Amino acid sequence: MKWIPNSLVATAVIALILVAGCGDDGATENDNQPNNVTANQNQNQNQNQNQNQNQNQNQNQNQNQDQNQNQNQNQNQNQNQNQDDPFAQLPDKPWDSGEAGPFEVGYRYDSFEYSPRGESEEDRPIDVSIWYPTFEEEGTHARYANFFHHPGVWEDSEPALNAPAPVMLFSHGNGGISTQSYFWTEYLASHGWIVISPDHTGNTLMDMGGESINLESAVYRPQDLSASLDYVTELPDDDPLAGWLSDKIAVSGHSFGGFTTLAIAGAEFAVDELVEACDDEELDEALCEIFSEEHYDIFRDGFLDPRIEVAIPHTPAGADVFADGLSEIEIPVLLWTAERDITLPNEEEGDPIWEGLDGEDDVRVDVIDTGHFSFSNMCDFGAASPQIANDGCSDEFMEPETLYNIVNQYSMEYLHLHLKGDEDAASWFSPDHEPLNEKMIFSYK
Repeated sequence: MKWIPNSLVATAVIALILVAGCGDDGATENDNQPNNVTANQNQNQNQNQNQNQNQNQNQNQNQNQDQNQNQNQNQNQNQNQNQDDPFAQLPDKPWDSGEAGPFEVGYRYDSFEYSPRGESEEDRPIDVSIWYPTFEEEGTHARYANFFHHPGVWEDSEPALNAPAPVMLFSHGNGGISTQSYFWTEYLASHGWIVISPDHTGNTLMDMGGESINLESAVYRPQDLSASLDYVTELPDDDPLAGWLSDKIAVSGHSFGGFTTLAIAGAEFAVDELVEACDDEELDEALCEIFSEEHYDIFRDGFLDPRIEVAIPHTPAGADVFADGLSEIEIPVLLWTAERDITLPNEEEGDPIWEGLDGEDDVRVDVIDTGHFSFSNMCDFGAASPQIANDGCSDEFMEPETLYNIVNQYSMEYLHLHLKGDEDAASWFSPDHEPLNEKMIFSYK
C-alpha cells in the first residue's frame, strides 16, 4: 500500500466537513442529479419504444409486402388457370341469340337398332346424326349424307361440356336426310346444345330412289325420335357424351318432320274418321297410306313422349290426320309457316293446324316470300329438282341466310322463355313486339 501525505488527508477531511455543512445550494445540486438520470432513462425508454415501433412498422411492411406478393401470386395462378380452362374464356351469358354461339361444332354419325311398336319382324335399324359443342378448331371435317363435306364442323371431336346440356330432337322431311337443316342444328350446337336427328329408315333421300311421296313411315317416325333420345341417354359410361344430356328437351322438324314433331308432342289422331274417309275414297290416297289396320291401335294410343317440353315445327303437315287432336298438345308450340308454300299450302296445312292448336303460349310466325324448302338446307342438297327450286330455292324468295337468322333467333328466344324460364325473352312474343323483319306475321292465342 502506498502512503498518502497527511496534508492531502487533511484537505480531504475539510472538504467533507464543508460538504456536510452546506446549506440549500448544495442540496439543490445533489437533487438535480437523480432527475437527470430519470430523464436519461426516459429518453432511453422513448428511444427503445421508437426503435420497437420502427421494428413493428418494418415487420408490418414486410408482412404487407408478403401479402401483396401472395395476392399477386394467387392472381397469376388464377390467370394461368383461366388461360388453361377454355370454359373460363367463354363470354358471360346470355349469349347473343342473333349470331352463332361461342362454341365450335362437333358432329358424329352413329347407328343402332330398336324394337318399335307395329314391327313384327327384325329390329328397326337407325342411323343418327348428333351435333354438340366442342373447343376443337381442327381435325376431320364432317361429311353429311356420306358425300357432302362441311368445313368448320369437326367430326368425332371431343365434346366441350362441363354441365348437362339442353337437348333438341330434329326430324327431317319426306325424302330428306338427318342433316337437311344444318343451319338450325349447327346453330344450336354452337350455343351449347346437343342435337339428335335420326335418318327415318325407309323415308330418306337415299331410300326412296326418286319417289316423291312415301308416308308409310308415319307410324315409325315419332318412335324413331324417342328411340334416338333413349340411345344417346343410355350411351356407355366411357362414351364422351355419356351423362351430359339434361332434362331440358325440345323437338323440331320440317314438313313430314313437322308432322312428326306434332305427333310426339301429344297430338291425337282422328283414326276412326280417317279410316271411314279412306274407305269412302274421300281422302287423298297418299294420306290413307299412313294407316293400315294393324296400326290402328298404335295411332289411337298416340306417340306422346312426356320428356319433351317445347315443340317447334317448320312448315308441318298433318292437318287432316290430326284434326281436333291438335288441341291435346299441352306443351308450348312455336309454329313456322311459309306464305308461298306450294308443297304444303297454308290454306291446306298451316292455317288449319294453327286453328287446331289452342295452347295459351302457342305462337305462329308466317314469313312472306318464303317457300316450303326455305326452312331447310335442301336447296343445297337438291336445288336441281324443280319441285325444290320452285318452292323456296330461287331468287324469287327471301335470301336464305336472312330467313335462317330469323328462325334461329326467335326459336332460341322461345326456348329461353319456355324451356329455361327466362322471362326476359317474353317481350319477343308480345303483341307489342316490333318484328326484326317486316315480312314476319305473328299470330297469338
